[in-house]
Amino acid sequence: MAVVHRPKTISVITIIAIVLVLLAFPMLFMPSIKRMGDFIPMILGIIITLQFVSLIGIWHMKQWGVRLFIIMFCIRVITFMFLDMFGFRFYFNIFYSLIFIIFFLIHYRKMNSNL
Repeated sequence: MAVVHRPKTISVITIIAIVLVLLAFPMLFMPSIKRMGDFIPMILGIIITLQFVSLIGIWHMKQWGVRLFIIMFCIRVITFMFLDMFGFRFYFNIFYSLIFIIFFLIHYRKMNSNL
């Protein structure tokens, strides 16, 4: 098994993304989120958890991490649109996620395709 060295840009972007995902976690306990329904905090919690897992995969230079990050980006956008959660957080998430996806795709071929 060949060892894949992580580029510094991937390291920096992944650390920033992990911090942003961890900062999104307290959103689950906001009263406005709880008022939306019983299962909404659970759904958002699953999305945040899978985003974190995808970033761990990217940190270890795994292609499945990039795929999962893109899937969770799409699910997050659709969920926020469905819940009418348009605001600064919605547009900021789209902005930084698209930038991160571009950098992840640049290094995608260098990543390991195995689990």
